[in-house]
Amino acid sequence: MKTAVLIGFMGAGKTTVGHELAELLGLPLIDTDKEIIRRTGQTPGEIFATAGEASFRELEYTVLRDVIHKGGVIATGGGIVETPGNIQLLSEAGVPVYYLSGSFGQTLERLADDDTRPILRTKTLLEVAALWRSRLPKYDAAATTTVQTDGKTPRDIARLIQIAFEG
Repeated sequence: MKTAVLIGFMGAGKTTVGHELAELLGLPLIDTDKEIIRRTGQTPGEIFATAGEASFRELEYTVLRDVIHKGGVIATGGGIVETPGNIQLLSEAGVPVYYLSGSFGQTLERLADDDTRPILRTKTLLEVAALWRSRLPKYDAAATTTVQTDGKTPRDIARLIQIAFEG
């Protein structure tokens, strides 16, 4: 079974686009954050709060390693690129990795009413902007294709990826 991986900052639309893309391609959707919840019984925010970011990143790596060759559309967490081992896994897997890239302004609009993001609870807007900037080159390095998302619906983004994936 074929695999497509979606990466990008929180609020980029990875899970939403992932649902659309999985439907278009007739593949299952694997959401790494949901898989972590299934395995641990805790949300990413709870793991951040109780065990710390390092523990969460280890779990994230384990989940990615376990699902990368199963086939399907894999929607990753926004910080997947923070672990060099994850970037290496993505590279060595030889699967297409689509970076959902949008402006910081559009990202903030999507996140405005979302209180489930652990980083948004502990960081200022300037700190989130700095984190966003620091991850840009990591997303670029991990991606095989960059998809601009500003002004597009999730279905439009999924269709663009479908064309690239099937082409």
